[in-house]
Amino acid sequence: MKLSVVLAVLVGSLVLACSSAAPAPAESTSKINATVEPKRLEDKPSLPTATRYVPDTRVPPPTNTPKSGPTNNSTPTTDPTNTPRSGPTNTPAPTTKPTQLPDITQIRKPTAFVSSKDYGEFDTGLRTLFKVAVDKEFLALEEKAGISVAVYTDKKLWTYAAGEADNNVKMMVDTPLMVNSSSKTFLSALILSQIEMGLYGLTDSLGTVLENHPDFPSFELDKVNPEVTIEQMLTMSSGMADFSYNMAGKSASYKEPVWSPFDTVNLIQSPYSAPGVFKYNDTNVVLLGIIAEFYGEESLADLYRAAFLTPLNMTAVILPEEGIAWHTELFNDQAEDFTLPRMAMPYTDVSPWGGAGFGNMIQTAPFGLGYYLGAVGRLRYGCCGIISTPENVALWAYELYRPHGSAISELVRNQLLDSFSGSRVPAWGVAGESYGYFASKRTFKLPDSTTITAYGHPGGGGGYSSVMVYSPELDLAISILANSEMSFKGNCGPGEKPMNCIASEIFGSYSTIDRP
Repeated sequence: MKLSVVLAVLVGSLVLACSSAAPAPAESTSKINATVEPKRLEDKPSLPTATRYVPDTRVPPPTNTPKSGPTNNSTPTTDPTNTPRSGPTNTPAPTTKPTQLPDITQIRKPTAFVSSKDYGEFDTGLRTLFKVAVDKEFLALEEKAGISVAVYTDKKLWTYAAGEADNNVKMMVDTPLMVNSSSKTFLSALILSQIEMGLYGLTDSLGTVLENHPDFPSFELDKVNPEVTIEQMLTMSSGMADFSYNMAGKSASYKEPVWSPFDTVNLIQSPYSAPGVFKYNDTNVVLLGIIAEFYGEESLADLYRAAFLTPLNMTAVILPEEGIAWHTELFNDQAEDFTLPRMAMPYTDVSPWGGAGFGNMIQTAPFGLGYYLGAVGRLRYGCCGIISTPENVALWAYELYRPHGSAISELVRNQLLDSFSGSRVPAWGVAGESYGYFASKRTFKLPDSTTITAYGHPGGGGGYSSVMVYSPELDLAISILANSEMSFKGNCGPGEKPMNCIASEIFGSYSTIDRP
C-alpha cells in the first residue's frame, strides 16, 4: 500500500481522536502528498525537542495585559497546600523527555504504571455489583477489545479490567490507555489557575495575550480572530474553524521533523465567523495551550506535571512532548519500551488497511505504534494527548470536581462549575446535558428515581474511548477507558452509550448503600 494512502487512512481514522463531535468530511486521497522524505541531520540545527519548535528567547508578556482576571482577582483564603501559586520554574524533567536531535532515536526510560496499594476497598457486595455493571454492557458489544474501569471515593478504590490490550495480551488494571478528550480537563484547570495568578483575564483577547509571542505573526488574521476572548475559547464559542478538516495538511505534517502548535493552528482553511455560537472544535484548545505555555514559560507537559500530576502523585504520559520523537525510522518504530506494561493497542475498522472489519490497527496497518504516537501526538496537543490508567483519571476527577478537592483552589472550582450553559449542548449530549469550560454537566437517574448531577468529559476516536465523571451527591468518581471506540448504543436508555450505561449502573449500585 502506498504511503500516501496509508497516511490518508490514518488521518481519517483519527478525526475523532480529540473530538466527540461529528466527523470531518473525508477528502480524496489523491490530494494528499505525504511521502516520507528523511532529512539529513546536518540540514537541521539542534532544537529543544525532536517534535516541536520552541523559540530560543522568551518574550515578556504584554505590558498592557490586565494583571488580574475580570471577576476573580482575589486569592482564596483557603489554599490547598499542593496547589502552586506561581509558575512552575523548577520542575524536574519527566523521564519521558524526547531527545534533542530530530534524526536520532531518543534514549528514554519507559514510563512505569503501577497500581497503588495505598487505598482501602469497597465492601465485597459492592465490588460484585460494580463488576456486574461493567460485564453487562461490555460483554453485550459485538465489537470490543478491552476495557478498564476505576471507581474512587475518599481513599477507597475499585479497579477492574476485561478483554484484551493486544492480540493474546489481557487488559490489566495497570495497562495504560489513551485518555482522549478527557485530557481537556487539565487544560481548563490550568488556564483558570493562571487567571487566578493574575497572568491574564477571561475577557482578554487572543491578540492581547499573544501580541508579544514571536510566532503570533504567522497567523492568518482572516482565519484566526485576534479579538476572541479567553472565555470564548474555553466555551468553544470563538467562531474559528476546525483545523481538523484539513486532511491533506494534517497528513503532510507527519513527515516534518520539526513541529510547533502554531503549525497546527495554521492548518485552518476557512475564515472565522462571529464569535458567540457554540461549536465544539480543537482549534480553541490548541490556542489556549499556546497561551498557557507562553505565560507559564514551560511546555504544557511540564506545567501539567508541576501543577497537577506531581502533587496528586499521578502517573501519565503527555503527548506530544513526552511521546515518540521524530526520527527517520519512525514509520517502523514499534515503541516496545514506551510504557510498562505496554499500552493497549487501538482497535477499530481495519478494512482500509486490508483487514477484515474490526481489529487491531497496529497489527494490521503497515506502521508501528511509534508512528501512531509520533504522528498523532502532534494533533493531540492540548486536547487529547494524555496516556494513563483509570485509577489515575478517577483520582483526577475526584480532586478536580469535589468540594475542597486538592487539584485546584475553591475559587477556580467555583468558576469551573458555574461555567455551564444550556445553550451549549455537545453533539454527544443526552437530554439536559450542557458544556462549560472544557467540561460537561449532565444527570443520571438512580434506582429510586432521584437524579444526581455528574461533571466530567468523554472522549473517543482513533481506536480509543473514555468517560470521566464525578457526582457531588454521591462523592464518587468513575473513569472508564477502552481500546476501541465503543460507539454503539448502550442498554440503559435513549441516546446512552455503553460507557455512560456502565457509569449509571455503578452510581445506582453505590447509591443503595448507607454512607456517612
